[in-house]
Amino acid sequence: MCGIAGYFNVNGNVDHDRFEEMVDIISYRGPDDRGTFYEGNLALGHRRLSIIDLSEAGHQPFIYAGRYVVVYNGEIYNYKEIREELKGFGYSFASESDTEVLAASYDKWGADCLSRFNGMWAFAIYDRQEKKLFLSRDRFGVKPLYYYHKDGIFIFASEEKQILKMAGGRFKVNRPRLMEYMIRGVHDHTEETMFLDIMQLRGGHNMEYYLANDVRKVTRYFDLSGTGLVSRDIEEAAADFRRCFEDSVRLRLRADVPVGYCLSGGLDSSSIVCMADHVIKKNGLDIRQESISSCFEDKRYDEREYIDEVLKNTDVTGHMIFPQGGSVLEDLDDVLWHMDEPFGSTSMYAQWNVFKAAKEQGLTVMLDGQGADEQLAGYTGFYSVIFAEYLKRFRFKKFKHELDCYRRLRASTEKFVNSKKIVIEALIGAFLPSRIQKFGKIHMFYLKQGLPFEPEDIKKTIYGINLYPAGDSRRYILDQLKCNLSMLLHYEDRNSMAHSIESRVPFMDPDLAKCAFAMPIDHKLRNGITKYVVREGLKDVLPEKIRNRYSKLGFVTPEDQWINGSPEVFRKEMEEAALALTPLLKRETVMAWYDRIEGRVARQDFMPWRIICAGHWVRLFDLEV
Repeated sequence: MCGIAGYFNVNGNVDHDRFEEMVDIISYRGPDDRGTFYEGNLALGHRRLSIIDLSEAGHQPFIYAGRYVVVYNGEIYNYKEIREELKGFGYSFASESDTEVLAASYDKWGADCLSRFNGMWAFAIYDRQEKKLFLSRDRFGVKPLYYYHKDGIFIFASEEKQILKMAGGRFKVNRPRLMEYMIRGVHDHTEETMFLDIMQLRGGHNMEYYLANDVRKVTRYFDLSGTGLVSRDIEEAAADFRRCFEDSVRLRLRADVPVGYCLSGGLDSSSIVCMADHVIKKNGLDIRQESISSCFEDKRYDEREYIDEVLKNTDVTGHMIFPQGGSVLEDLDDVLWHMDEPFGSTSMYAQWNVFKAAKEQGLTVMLDGQGADEQLAGYTGFYSVIFAEYLKRFRFKKFKHELDCYRRLRASTEKFVNSKKIVIEALIGAFLPSRIQKFGKIHMFYLKQGLPFEPEDIKKTIYGINLYPAGDSRRYILDQLKCNLSMLLHYEDRNSMAHSIESRVPFMDPDLAKCAFAMPIDHKLRNGITKYVVREGLKDVLPEKIRNRYSKLGFVTPEDQWINGSPEVFRKEMEEAALALTPLLKRETVMAWYDRIEGRVARQDFMPWRIICAGHWVRLFDLEV
C-alpha cells in the first residue's frame, strides 16, 4: 500500500520544492521508499509501503518500456496468474512486483486490463507518447483517489491534504456536503468532497487527462447493477458463496510481510478469521496469525464472549485493547488530520486504536470485514426492505412470519432500536411515492425533533437525496454500497494507513460481490436471520456459537456514555463547534438544542459528535465556512 501524487500546470513550471512536500506530507502511507518524476510541466510522486517484492525492483515512479510512467497504490491479488498469462504473449519481467504486471497489462490490453484485476487500486499511468494521464480507481473505491482541476492546473492525490498543500491558498467548505454530513451522517456518496473544488474519482471509474488541451474525461468501467438475479436453491447459493469467499481470503493472504486480522467478534470478522485459519491449515502455509480486538468493560458494548470463542477454535493469538473516552478528544485532531474530513462517530476512534495496536504488534497487513453488511443484509434496515417487498406483492402471510421472527430474534436484542419504526418504514416504502416519503421523513423525523438546523437546510438536504428504496432490495443494496460503504472504506483506508498498515477487505472481492448480488433477498434474510447464506455456507468453518448468534452490536463505542459522563467538557466543545461553523449554524439554536439533550444523549444518536467533529475540522484545516 502506498501514496501517490501528481501535478500538471498548463501555464507554468512545477514548483519542485512544494511538490516534494506534497509527496512527503503522507510519508506514513509509504515509509519504506519514495520517488519523484519530472518531465516538463508534469510531476509524479510516490511513497511506498513494501508488501510484495520488498526489493528495489518495486521502486516507483515505475518506468515501463520507456513509454509508461506508473504511480500506483494498492494490490492486484491475482498478479501471479496475470503475469503467467502475459508471459504467454511474449512479455518478460524483471521483478516480482504487481506494479510491473500492472504496467505490462496496460501495455497489452489498455483500459480493458482492469477487468482481469482482482484487487484494490488507485493509480495513474503517464503515456509519454500520447501525452496522456490514465487514472483508475478500483471497482468499489477501497483505495482513495482525489483530484483538483482549475485554471489550467490538474492535481491528483491519495489524500485531500496533499491537494491543499500543492494548490495553496485558503479552501472553502462545501456547504451542501457538510450539511448532509451533520444532518444525515453521510458523506463520500458523490464525486464531491467536503472541500469545495476537491473532487474524488468514484470507485469503478477511470479518467483520461490530456495534457495538450487540459481536458479530462471520466468513464465508468464497472457497474454491479448489470449482474442479474440467478435462480437457484439456497444450498447452491451457499456453496457458491463458500467457494468465492474461500478464494477471496486465500488471495488476500498473499504478502511478503506479516498478516493479521481485525476481530470484533461479529459474524463478518469472525468469518474472515475462521476461513483464513482454514485456508492456512488446508494449504500448509507458514503464516503467523494474530488478531486485534476493541473491547469495553461495559458489557452492553463488549463482544469478548464471541472473540474468545473464535480464538478458542483457531490458531490465532488475540490481542485486546480498551479505548478510553478520556482520550478521544485529546486525539481528535490527530485522527482528523489523517481522515481529512469529519467522521461519523467515535467508532472510528476505536478502529484507529485497533490499527495502532496492530502496528505495535509488528503487523503490516490486516484483513477486515467491511462490505458484508451492505451486500448480505446484515443491517437492521434490511428488515424494512424485506417487509416492504412482501407487502408490495400482497404476501401478507410471509410478511407476518418474517415480522414475528424479527421481533423474536433481532428486535429483542436491540432495545435501542425502535422496532415500530422498522415496520412503519416498510409500510411507507411499500405503498407511498418517493416524494411523499421525503415529505413525511422531513416532518416525522427531522422538523418535529427540533434539531439545531434551519428548516430550509433540512428540507434542501432531504429533498436533494434519493431515499433508500425499502421496496426494492437490489436498489437498496446498491445505495448501501454507494453511501454507507463508501464512508466506511474512507475510514478504513485512513485509519490503517495512518499507522503504515495495508487493510484488505475480502468481502469486496469482485467475484464474491457478483455472486452475492445475484442472490435474491430471501437467501440473505430468511426466518428473521440475517446473512443466512453466510451462515449456511460456512457451517464447517464457523463455531456454532458464532453461526447461531443473531444479535448485532456493530463496531461500537460507549459514545453516549462518554458524552453524558462529561457534560461540562462536551458542552464547551459544542459551543466552540457552533462558533467555528458560523454562519452555517447559529450558536443560540445549537446550544438551545444541546441544553435539551445534555446528559441524555441516546445510544446511536451521533449528531452531537458530528457537530463537534465538524467544528474541529474547520479549525484544523483553517477553512472558510
